[in-house]
Formats: sequence, structure tokens, C-alpha cells
Amino acid sequence: MFLTCQPNPHDAGRMTRALIFENTPGTRFAIDAETLHRNPELLKPFGRWLHIRLRVLDALAYLVCLAGVIAALVVGWWMAGAGLIICVMMLSVNRKTAGRIAKSAAQRSSESFRKLHEMGCLWLVMA
Repeated sequence: MFLTCQPNPHDAGRMTRALIFENTPGTRFAIDAETLHRNPELLKPFGRWLHIRLRVLDALAYLVCLAGVIAALVVGWWMAGAGLIICVMMLSVNRKTAGRIAKSAAQRSSESFRKLHEMGCLWLVMA
């Protein structure tokens, strides 16, 4: 359900937030959701507007944070904290969304699966 921290073997074992899924029973794969969220252009081969969609959702998250700071000046100091909490939650959901998009693309076709692996965003997880 949540993203887990996994070492990415394609990136010298750097820890990253990954989406774990089971393609066939007993075979688990990890998708580097953090890299896909940080560089949404990597999702271009899997859908036409996916990279723009993630950028817009991130912009909305930052606008909520800004709105919380502005509301803190008018309403009360606690609005800044609420805006920040909502922003952090939205960014984590956006990160997971990037992983889910890649997961559905990998399950849809073997070509997409291969592309994700070549990008260094998909690898086999040992149990």
C-alpha cells in the first residue's frame, strides 16, 4: 500500500522510495517512484500527458502550501501548518501515482517493462 525504501541496484545501491509489486507469484519487482516523480519526463513513453499531469499536481500542492501561509496572515497561525501538512501529503500521493503509472505500463506490455528496466527504474527484489 505504501512506498518502501529499497536500494536501487541501477544507482549504486542508493536508497529510494519504491513501489513493490508482484508480477507473477513469487516474483517481486520494485519501481523507483521517487526518480519518476522527480523526473516526470521519464513517463512520456507510457502516456501522452502523464508528465504534464504530475507537474500540475505538484504545482497544486505548492499552491496549497502558499495558500496556507497567506491564510495564516488573515485567519490564524495554524493555517500555515495545515497548508504544509496538506502539501506534504499531496506530494507523497503524487510520488505514489508516478509509481502506479509505471506499474500499470509495465504490466500492460513487455516493451514498457523493458524500457523501465533500461531507465534504471525497475528491478527485481530478492525476498
